[in-house]
Amino acid sequence: MQTNQLVDISQAGLQLAIQEIKEEMFDTPQCDYTIAKLLSHCGQFEAAERHIDEMLLKWGASPDVVALTEQAYADMAALSAANAAQVPPPPAQYSATYSQPSAVA
Repeated sequence: MQTNQLVDISQAGLQLAIQEIKEEMFDTPQCDYTIAKLLSHCGQFEAAERHIDEMLLKWGASPDVVALTEQAYADMAALSAANAAQVPPPPAQYSATYSQPSAVA
């Protein structure tokens, strides 16, 4: 139950941070880019990708928006790769290197 509470608190904190970004930056492509970057930093890559796609649909294909979109995807790819490098291997891989001592009679 403790983990669920932490996840709920984290989600609430993330939503508060997004709201603060929206209030400070207003409704601009840079605001959407910043929110997508925050989502990526929090490991929510699917939500970040959706936000980037929505940003492109919302603001069109002006050179500034396309540049922000490309930067957002590059940031997301870099953060995703860094996140994947820090993830430990699944437990099944540990069992191959771990041997239990044999029982002595």
